Amino acid sequence: EENCARCPKTCALIERIAPRQYKHAFFSALQPGTHVIAHTGPTNKKLRCHLPIVGVEGSRLRVGSETREQVEGKCYAFDDSLEHEAWHDSSSTRIV
Repeated sequence: EENCARCPKTCALIERIAPRQYKHAFFSALQPGTHVIAHTGPTNKKLRCHLPIVGVEGSRLRVGSETREQVEGKCYAFDDSLEHEAWHDSSSTRIV
């Protein structure tokens, strides 16, 4: 509840899009030059939804055999159980 109070617009948007009992969302920041090594999620019951907010130039995400450049403001979802990794080759911090 404390974190929801810090980000009321984000929480309201999530609740409107996907109302549910389990609430889990976070902001992810990658510093310039970061490579998140290939990994898989702990289970096969989760979809990840990314909404790149700022600093996405030079960012890309690989899920399975497909790699995509991130686009600011374009939301996308992927199966967290598939192997995935991310790169951020820019001079500014990326926020998703």
